[in-house]
Amino acid sequence: MIRLRTNYRKNPPEEVYLYRLQGPLENAQRLFLEYMKKINGLNEKPAFYNTLLDNCTTAIWLNTRINPEHLPFSWKILLSGYLPEYLYESKRLDARISFPELQRQAHINSRAQAADQSPDFSTHIRAANEKPK
Repeated sequence: MIRLRTNYRKNPPEEVYLYRLQGPLENAQRLFLEYMKKINGLNEKPAFYNTLLDNCTTAIWLNTRINPEHLPFSWKILLSGYLPEYLYESKRLDARISFPELQRQAHINSRAQAADQSPDFSTHIRAANEKPK
């Protein structure tokens, strides 16, 4: 999906950002298991995509409610272009640098285009987003 958006969709071109979320590993594990439950449930009861109310961003937010520290609902979830800013304000993204700088670092189009058919595409697009040691 990332390579499609960064390398092949040209009209209009899409800007793609990759952010490293911050939070307890247990939350990520619970979220993963919740997704697996929902995916398996689609086998029994198919569901349709709804661009306004049940899209990629709202579905993620709905699934994160499995975690005790889930974020409260915000209009920035519906207008998903504002979601990274909401996550930054909520301390779910690295706040050691300004949001504009974080966004600049998270922009991966050029890395994705350079790595286009590489078998380790995923590694290349994450290279600059590694967590500091």
